[in-house]
Amino acid sequence: MFYRKVLFFVVFPIFVLTSCTNEYWLFHKQKEILETEKQQIIESLQNFSVAQIEPRDVEILTTPDKKVLDRIVSMIDEAKRQVFVEVYIFTEKRIIQALKDAKKRWVDVQVVLEKNVFGATGINSKTFKELQNAGILVTYDNSKLYNFVHTKLILIDDISIITTGNLSYSSFTTNREFFVISQNLADMQSLKHIFNADFIGKEISESTTNLVISPINSRKKIETLLESARENIFLYAENFGDENILSILSQKVSNGIPVVICMADPSKVSSNTKAIKLLQNKGIDVRTSKKPVIHAKVALIDGMYNYIGSENFTTNSLDENREIGLLTRSSPEFKEMFQKVFESDCPQGGK
Repeated sequence: MFYRKVLFFVVFPIFVLTSCTNEYWLFHKQKEILETEKQQIIESLQNFSVAQIEPRDVEILTTPDKKVLDRIVSMIDEAKRQVFVEVYIFTEKRIIQALKDAKKRWVDVQVVLEKNVFGATGINSKTFKELQNAGILVTYDNSKLYNFVHTKLILIDDISIITTGNLSYSSFTTNREFFVISQNLADMQSLKHIFNADFIGKEISESTTNLVISPINSRKKIETLLESARENIFLYAENFGDENILSILSQKVSNGIPVVICMADPSKVSSNTKAIKLLQNKGIDVRTSKKPVIHAKVALIDGMYNYIGSENFTTNSLDENREIGLLTRSSPEFKEMFQKVFESDCPQGGK
């Protein structure tokens, strides 16, 4: 018995020390890998230009249009392997039911939600409980990493949907939103890595040439996109509030390049009263819309390149949140559609 006690007091501390040492080295190894990945992305962004934006075969839909909601529900209903959702606000009943039905078919369904939505804390709590009760893996974001998980992302088997809109009824019925449907394998792989990391609250540095990810590369890519303009800039903006972006747009106007912004009416977003005055004082053509409600975050540059995503043109959105968007080369079809919709929402001279 004596020898057993001696053996315990000798071996156990060694076991504990060895275990702690392994965890210590694993932690620092992972930290070292992350720092290396960050540095690689920083270096790759130094020479980023719009010429590097790769062609993407995408389908772009716009709301208000209930057919877009029908389409998304149908896609989830057809899912065979997985449905991953990462979104700021999730209250749309049909999509919630579609996820529950998918789970019953043994589809891998996972969801990341924002816990503390600005001005509506707890709005996701009912959905969280409903999904959880259905056996769906659901979690809130890791608030230590980001101010908000403001993402609007759906991954269905090999299809990604990046959108400007939350999964709420208003996104499909009253808001101006854009939805990008893609089957690009490289983007899909990166989006899965980001989703998996966000689900467990792990910091990650991941992207592709076309993906716009906050806080990894959004500022650099969006600023570069705007700086590339030689003919005109058209923007959809729910709100506005970044000095660097304002400086770039102001310089473009000074150089004779038209900048037109379609924004949510101040009656819908009160902070826009100040933002609109600031933009107009710089010579920027700012127009507003009450109906539809402008919630989109989109840029069309020279009719050649466009950005669609969750990132607002604000400092917090670019530097502090988790956000996801996409850069693409504009097809003639998208350019025609965009110009028609833009002029309908925010015509020159007002409605």
